[in-house]
Amino acid sequence: MSSKRPVELGRDVRLFLLFLSEINLVMGALFFVYPSLVIGLWPWQVKALAVRFIGAIFLAIAFGCWSALRAKIWQRAKILVLVGGTFFGITSIVSIVLAVSHNGGYVISAWTGYFLIASLGNFCLLYRYGWPRKPQDRLGGSGPWRTARWFFRIQTVVVGIFGIMMLLVPDVAQHQFWPWSVLTPTLQMFAGLFLATCLATGWASLQTDIGRIRVLLPLDVIFPSLALLAVGIHWDVISSQSPSALVTGVWVFIYAFVAIGSAFLFFFSRKK
Repeated sequence: MSSKRPVELGRDVRLFLLFLSEINLVMGALFFVYPSLVIGLWPWQVKALAVRFIGAIFLAIAFGCWSALRAKIWQRAKILVLVGGTFFGITSIVSIVLAVSHNGGYVISAWTGYFLIASLGNFCLLYRYGWPRKPQDRLGGSGPWRTARWFFRIQTVVVGIFGIMMLLVPDVAQHQFWPWSVLTPTLQMFAGLFLATCLATGWASLQTDIGRIRVLLPLDVIFPSLALLAVGIHWDVISSQSPSALVTGVWVFIYAFVAIGSAFLFFFSRKK
């Protein structure tokens, strides 16, 4: 490969992302479509709505892996590797703490092992290929895309604040602004996704290369869209357990804002 060309995804990156995408695709489909079949396989107690949310996360990760593979260039795909490493890393810590406090078990050990392998795999790729841009990685920019910049800034602030609270003070989050009852590990797992998304959208708000922005958008569309679908399916749970109608309305608005905004940016980016 010429030293004047941007660094492309190596065979190891492609194989890892393909492997991760297939696992998450299968798990995500099962969790989202057949939650009653897999509830017993999860390492802590969850109900159908939470299982569907977890399925939505897995499916979003699968689409994120495919988006990274389509990007082909490391400097465009690296943000999704960071997202995966962060989410799986936080989730593995949550699982380890739970395993220690409950004396382990085969189920939680297996899931913890998967989360650790997925997280370490992503971070190993980041270490091997590096984060800083090399001279040949300077991709052409078209100037700031103001619509995308402000969209990502707003999303970064929102998911960052909620994610930090859900991770560090889950009891406060549960009683004040989460729209249905879940156990602390579930809320902290969701916080892992929020914080990983916060890193990604904060990074995207600084980019001028459309390819770097576009690679993030499929993940940003899939999760909130499926989350809204899950909320619609289990509206009875939301209506009975939400702290208030205002809390419910705010979350529905946030998910709709992110899903519609990301879809708009994805399709509009083709014209740029």
